Amino acid sequence: MNLKVLAQPAVEPCTLAEVKAYCRVDSTDDDSTIAGIMSAAREYVERHTKKTLIYTAYRLTLDAFPAWDDIELPRIPAIIAPSATISGVNYDTPRIRYWDGDGNQQTMVVDVDYELLLDDNPPRIVLPATMLWPITLVYQRGAVEVDFVAGYGSAPGAVPPLLRMAVKILTAHWYEHRDAVGSYGTEVPLALANILSLHDSGGYN
Repeated sequence: MNLKVLAQPAVEPCTLAEVKAYCRVDSTDDDSTIAGIMSAAREYVERHTKKTLIYTAYRLTLDAFPAWDDIELPRIPAIIAPSATISGVNYDTPRIRYWDGDGNQQTMVVDVDYELLLDDNPPRIVLPATMLWPITLVYQRGAVEVDFVAGYGSAPGAVPPLLRMAVKILTAHWYEHRDAVGSYGTEVPLALANILSLHDSGGYN
C-alpha cells in the first residue's frame, strides 16, 4: 500500500494574520518564514491524527484488491467530491481504477461495482452483496488505484477549532525555537499534545 498527494490544499487551515497575531508578531519581515512553518505544522497535525484539514486529493495504490476485505481509506474525513472540487482533479472521486488480467486499465462504477461508507472511521469502500473484487494483472505492482479527496472543507472556517488551534500552537512553538538544536525545543507543548491525543483516539471524525 502506498499513499501520495495528488493535489495539495489551496489554503492553510489558518490565515497568516491569525498566526502572526497568535505569535505576537507585527512586522512583515518573517511572513514567508511563518507561512512555511505553518504549512509544516499543518502537515505534522495531519500525519499525527490521520485527519486532513483542508480539501486534499490523494492516491492510494494497492498491488491487488484485498480479497474479501473492504478498502480502508487512510485519511479522514473522506468526501464524495465532484469533478474540479480541487484544481487539477477533473473527475469525480472516490474513483477506483485497476489493471485487469489482460493488461487493460478499467474504471469501476460507484454503486454498481462498489459502495461508499465514507462516514465510517476509517472510511471504507465495500463490495455490494454477492459481488467479488476483480482479478488484477499478475505481478503488477500498484495494480489498483483509489483516488479520493479528504478534508473538512475548502476554507479555514470549516476546520474544527481545536485542530486550527493545534496548528497555531505548533507554528508559534517552532517559530520561537526555530534556531534550536539538540534537545532544546524538541518537545511539543503540552497543550498541543492534549489536543492531538483527543483527535488521534479514533473515537470520532
